[in-house]
Order: sequence, then structure tokens, then C-alpha cells
Amino acid sequence: MSVDEIQRIVGKIEAAGMGADAQEWLMTELRQPLNLDAFAAEIPSPEVAAEVYAASLLAVEVDTPQEQDYLRRFAEKAGLHPLVVQHIHQSMGVTI
Repeated sequence: MSVDEIQRIVGKIEAAGMGADAQEWLMTELRQPLNLDAFAAEIPSPEVAAEVYAASLLAVEVDTPQEQDYLRRFAEKAGLHPLVVQHIHQSMGVTI
């Protein structure tokens, strides 16, 4: 993940009203090589998982199969129900 993508994700999370502690946790996680299993396991709540997914969706140019796979795997590992994922996509006007 590029520095620009990390900054966009954090900006979206901040704009969504995520607390400072959650933002700090997210920044720490995003700076490390991604271990998706560990990252998803540490998400403190389904609400935060949905916010992180939405921020990732906005921040990342979903134009490669790898990025599509990341979003699919993240949603699965974070326990996001497919209907929640579909709602996030629809509300943001993003199709993949």
C-alpha cells in the first residue's frame, strides 16, 4: 500500500468521525507489512470493520485483480456480511 493510499484511508476515517485511538491503531497497522488475518482479527468491532472497508474502498483505486481480491478477503476475514459489503458499495457508488 502506498503512502498516498494510507493518507487517503486515514483522511476518510477521520472525516467519518473515527476516534483518535482507532485512528492511531489503524496508522500503526497500515505502516506494517499487511498480515490480513492478524489485521482483521484486531479490528475492535463490526462498525470499525465497515468503516475501514469503506475507507479502503474509497482510498484504493480498485483497478487490479489484486485490489479486488484484497477487498473480498478483507470483508470475509473481518466478518462483514455480504449484504453489508453490498450496501457500502452502493452507498459509495463503487462497483467492482
